[in-house]
Order: sequence, then structure tokens, then C-alpha cells
Amino acid sequence: MGMSMRLIKVRRDFSLRWGRTTLAFLGLAVGLFGAGVVLAAFSLLRTDLEANYRGTNPPNLVVRVDRATPQVLARLAALPGITAVEERPVLMARAQVGADRWMPLELSVVDDFDHLRIATFQPGPGLDPAHWLPPPGEMLIERDGAAFLAGSPQGALPLRFADGGGVTAQVAGYAFDPGQHPSRMEMRLYGYVTRATFAAWQAAGAPVLDGTRLLLTTRAATGPESATALAPGVEAALAQAGVTVRRLDAWDVPRHGHQNQLDALLALMGALAAVSLAMGTVLVVNLIDGIMTRERRTIGILRALGADRGMLVRDHLLAAGALGLLAALASLWPALRLGVVIARSIAGRHNFDLLTPAPPWWVAAAVLAFGVAVPGLTAAWGVGRAARPPVRQALARGGGVSLRPWVETVARMLGRLPPLPRLAIGGILRRPRPAVLSALVLALGLAFFLTALNVRASMQGTAAAVLRGRPYDLTVDLAQPYPIDRLRTLLADRPEVAAAEYWTALPGTLATAEGGRLGNPVSVVVPPDGTRLLRPDILAGRWLDPSLPDGVVVTQKLLADLPAVRLGGHYRLSLAGGAVPVTVVGVVREFGPARVYVPPRLVPGLAEGGRTDLLLLTLATGASPRRVAQALEAALPAAGVRVGGTETAATLVDIINGHLDMVTGVLLFIAVLALLTGALGLAACISVSVVERTREVGVLKAIGGRRPALLRLFLYEAAAVALAGWGGAMALAPLIGRPVVDIFGRGIIRYPFDYQGAPWGGVVALGAAVAVALLAGMLPAWRASGVPVIEALRTE
Repeated sequence: MGMSMRLIKVRRDFSLRWGRTTLAFLGLAVGLFGAGVVLAAFSLLRTDLEANYRGTNPPNLVVRVDRATPQVLARLAALPGITAVEERPVLMARAQVGADRWMPLELSVVDDFDHLRIATFQPGPGLDPAHWLPPPGEMLIERDGAAFLAGSPQGALPLRFADGGGVTAQVAGYAFDPGQHPSRMEMRLYGYVTRATFAAWQAAGAPVLDGTRLLLTTRAATGPESATALAPGVEAALAQAGVTVRRLDAWDVPRHGHQNQLDALLALMGALAAVSLAMGTVLVVNLIDGIMTRERRTIGILRALGADRGMLVRDHLLAAGALGLLAALASLWPALRLGVVIARSIAGRHNFDLLTPAPPWWVAAAVLAFGVAVPGLTAAWGVGRAARPPVRQALARGGGVSLRPWVETVARMLGRLPPLPRLAIGGILRRPRPAVLSALVLALGLAFFLTALNVRASMQGTAAAVLRGRPYDLTVDLAQPYPIDRLRTLLADRPEVAAAEYWTALPGTLATAEGGRLGNPVSVVVPPDGTRLLRPDILAGRWLDPSLPDGVVVTQKLLADLPAVRLGGHYRLSLAGGAVPVTVVGVVREFGPARVYVPPRLVPGLAEGGRTDLLLLTLATGASPRRVAQALEAALPAAGVRVGGTETAATLVDIINGHLDMVTGVLLFIAVLALLTGALGLAACISVSVVERTREVGVLKAIGGRRPALLRLFLYEAAAVALAGWGGAMALAPLIGRPVVDIFGRGIIRYPFDYQGAPWGGVVALGAAVAVALLAGMLPAWRASGVPVIEALRTE
């Protein structure tokens, strides 16, 4: 048979069986669409955050010092291995973004906007790259903060500093700084001003700049010119210049703070792409297998006319491959477009730009190859099976299907069911493979839907547990330690404050018992003995105990950042007042940065001085934490107490949700896509099954079956398949969900979320499964039940 004749046969096969062909086409297109969307988004996101961050030339060393002169900068720049040095002071302020809302603002003072070398940023939307320097008295805001400024950068922004002073700055526009954490996740704005503007503000009496910050880059990531190796030399050079080093952070390879979160999301998307391809494979196998079952008699006729197996395989391989290619081409463009939309949404939430305008070529190649190869191989396998029986058996009507012993056993067990449900289940048992494959497709879609709901419930449950562990309403971070007695007197005049605890927070550095430094400085928190405003979630060991005089407790984040630290280990903790030996006696988990909890007796001079720089407040019933925070930010500086910032419980909730909402949103979107893929796949499979049984419908009508009864019969079958898929999903969801919860927990907060099942998740999934099955079976069952008996009995 020549190629032209084969093409004619393929066209006639498609036209004569247009119903089954259309359903197979839709099933293929749906599976390929789901896989293509995820692959396209994955391909765009997998490297772009890292590339955006690297494009800023992030510093390897950040040194906070009391002062810096041009001579000091020149001394540092001359050190071997240092490639660039830049001074960029930074201070914290509060910005009024609403009538009753103030947000933290991290303000950077930039010497030269046009010649940035380290931690660079660029003009944001609406700014001319040739003239983007903010005019005197004005500032730029990082573009992700637009969500808190009603989208418009123009206007006055009142600022309040730690000493109580304030200015009103004009916002000149937005900057784009992918090196910063997203404002919408951290609930913090980032601002940039010129040195001249900052000097004018200082001349007007605000703000006070306490020290400065130096940024340095190194020549190598490893060896003697790495940041870790050069850090001691930098400290020594500053000491020789008479500069006091307050803190030094070193990163051999700088990494964006949210890279772990994106990595976890990409891992999930990669897994979903694999599952989508698996769902597509099951769809293809089920649909092509159904079509090839109906081709069995046709293959017998061709064999009787002299066709060999090789020719039959080639013909059907060509037909199935053509069908798959058409389905792949139809799904490719919308899949790529939607993948780009999803990638842009995720990139926007993480505040970076997509550097590639379109998915790479291999995404389209993978979709096309999958679309052609899987249907072709499935058809070839089906032809091989159909060509095995003798010609006489292949030509026999009905195909000689016989019930297997286990089917007969199950049928007897169902003998007490009403006639229609019994016939429906019997029909499934006679040909179980299509039903099993259809149920598997739906089970995968429902499993991902349930997984998304369960992961979201786990995240929210963990966040709720974090809040329960902090039973206070407001924290006040002071710019420096103040006498507790003085603060207690100031708070006594405020009836809205029901109770207060006086804590201390300061930077510290862990070292080995021999003095070897272990990583960068960490936050050291000193709670008062017997605190009631912290309910630690102990992972291992115990909480601070007076019977363990040198015992400290660390967070799980610290263990992740400093792998050398372990429970029961002995170390030296360097603080401003000196170094003390400590033993790690416990590990707690909490949302936030790495911390070490230390009893007051271990901090040199703290117990005797009676000073504090961190207030934890419980408010009276009905008091507004936000209004109390604003009142304290105004009243304490007036009394000579500088306030570094405040945080309400609601702000903490916003920060947690800011990190989790994007993840849960993407999860739910992916889940809906997977559920839609499974639902449409099930619909196509059920429709093919109904079309294939048109002759059976004719037989049932010939012996007295009425249309309503036939409709219920097929709907019972569809519901049975849906229930099987739902049962499979309920079994699969925990197997998928627990690893996903673990991955996201370790990626976002560096410990697994507490796995929780979503309330009513199983009920929602069951309702979706039954609704999909009934809707999928209604139309083809209605059409099949309306075919005249004579025409139905003639159907092959």
C-alpha cells in the first residue's frame, strides 16, 4: 500500500469515526496542555531569580562600622582579593502609607546613582534611565512597595525616625532592586535617597545616623580570596585605621533570601510536570486502547485480504501519530502562553523579572514528541494485540469476550444489588481496564487537588501554632538599651498596657570551643527568667533551665544555617561584652531568622545593669495594637527613648501570610489545572466508552429497555468509576502531600510544616468526582440511548 493510499485510509478512518476521533483528540490535547503549561512555567523560572540577583553584583562582605572615611575605603580596596568597596549607610524609619497605618522603611543612602558597583538597582517603571536621580528632598521606593502606595509613586510620604524626628519626603518614582526581599512578603518598604538629601534632613534635625555600612566584593568564591578567608584581614585593616567593627557578615557565594522558597516551588512544579505527563499517558493509552478494541474486526478483515502485521502496525502508527501531532499543535500555543502568565505572576510576587521572553525550544519539542510518540506506540501495541487471535475469531461479532472467574465471583457477590447498578458494575467488570485507567486519571487530578488543600491547611496550621507560641500583642524594639525602671514608669501611665516583659536582643557570634568562628552573627535573644510571653515549641532537648547554668536554646533555622552546631555541643558565644562558654540544651522551631535564646546570667553586665531594648506587651481588652504602637512611637521618643520599630501580632500574621499566600495560591491554581485535566480526561474516556457500546444499547432496547433506564445505567457506571477515582485520590493524597509539606516547610521556614488534612477536603473532592462523572456521561448516554434499534444493532 503506497503512502498516498495510507493517507487516504487515515483520512477515511478519522471521518467515519469522527465521534471517537474527536474525543481522543480532546483527551490528548487536555493532557498535553496540562504538561505544557507546567513545563513552560518551570523552564522560565528555574534560573531567572538567581540571574536577577547575580545581576545586582551582591556583596560578599557587609561590615557595619562606627564611621568610614575615604582613606578607610581606599585601605580596604587595596587589600588583596577585594574587587570593589562602597559605603552605603542604611537606617530604619517608619513611613505613613495610610491614614492609620505606618510601615517599616529601610532607607539606603546612595552616593552615586549613576555609577553603582555593588548591590546595584535600576530605574523602575515610569522613570527615564537617563534622568532617574531623585531630586533634592525626594526619594525612590522599591517597586514592590507600590502595593502599599496605591500604585502611584507621586506624593508626600511622612517619615518617622527612631529619635522621634520626622520629615516629609516626596516620592520621585520607583526603583527595581531584585536584591531586596519582596515588600509584600516582608511587610517592609525600601527607599533610596542621595547623600545631599540625607544631609539636608540631618541639618533639619532628623534623622540621627548611628554608624554606617560598607559593602565589599571578593575575587573568588573559594580559596584564599574568598569572603570567609578575607574577613579577618578586613577586620584587622579596620582596627588599624581606628574603626570599630560592630558586625561583619561574609558569604562566599551570596544567595537571595527567598531562593529556597522558589526552589521548593520549582520542585513541586517539576513533579507536577511529570505527573501531568503520566496523566497524559494514561489518557492516551485508555483512549487509543478503546479505539483499537473497535478496530479488532477491521484488522481481521485486512488480514483475511492478505495484509501483514508490519503493514497494519505502520498504518495505525501513522494514524495515531497524526492524531497526536494535531492534538499537540492545538494545545501547544495556549499551553505556552498560560505558562508564561503563571511564570510572570510567580516572578512578580518574588520581585524579579523574567529574562527570557518565551519558553525555550525544548518545551515545544517535548510536547510535540510526547504527543506523537505515546499515541503511536500505544496504537502499535494495540495492533499487535489485535493481530494475535486467528482471523476467524477476529471476524466474529462481539470479539469472543468471556468472563473471567474472578469477574463471575464478584458478579455473584453483587447479586443483591438492584438490577441497574448490578448491570452497571457488571459492564465495568467485563472490561475493567478502561474503567481502571479512567479512574486513575481522575484519581491523579483529585489527588493533586487534595494535596493543594492539605498543604494550605498545613501551612495555616503551622502559622497558627507560631502565633499561639507568642501570646502577646505588641513588641517595641528600642534603638539602644534603657533602664527597666525608667521604662516601667513610662508604661505605668498607659492603661491600655495590661502587662509588659523586658527582653534584650543583641547580635552574637558562635564559635567552637577552641575559638573558630561558625558563620555569620546571629540574633541573641535574652528573655527574663520565668517568661510567660513565650511558649516555645520544643523540637529536641529542653527549654532554658536554671539548673543548666551555661545552657542555651537555638532555633531550627540556626541549625540549618550553621550545620556545625548540634544539640549538646559546647561552643563560645561572642557578645558585645565578651565571650562566654555555652552548651546547646534545646532546639525550638519558630518562624523567623536564626536565633539563640540565652538566660540573663550569661550576658556580661546585663543582670547587673537592669537595662533592656525589647519590650513585649500584652494589651487591655479592646485596645487596638496598631493605635497603641503609634502612640508609643510618638510618646517614648518625647521622653528620650528612641524607638527602632514596633510589630503587632497582626503584622506578624501579615508577614507569615505574605510568605505563604503566594505558595498556596500557586498550589491551588496548579491543583485546579490538574483537576481539570483529570475531569476532562475522564469525560473523554467515559464518552468513548459509551460510543463503543452503541450496539449494546441497541440490544437492551430491543429486549424492552427504555431510555430513562438506559440513562441511569450509564450514569451508574460513570459514578462507579468516579467513586473508584475518589478512593484512589484519598489514598494518594497523603502520600503526595506529606513530602510536599516537608519540602515547602524546609524551603520556607527551614522545618517541615505540621501535616494536616483540609477540613471537608474529601467531601469536596467526592462532590467534584461525582459531578464530573455525571456531566461527562449524560450527553453521550443521552445520544446513545436515542439511536434507533436497527441503526444501533448495525454499529460495529
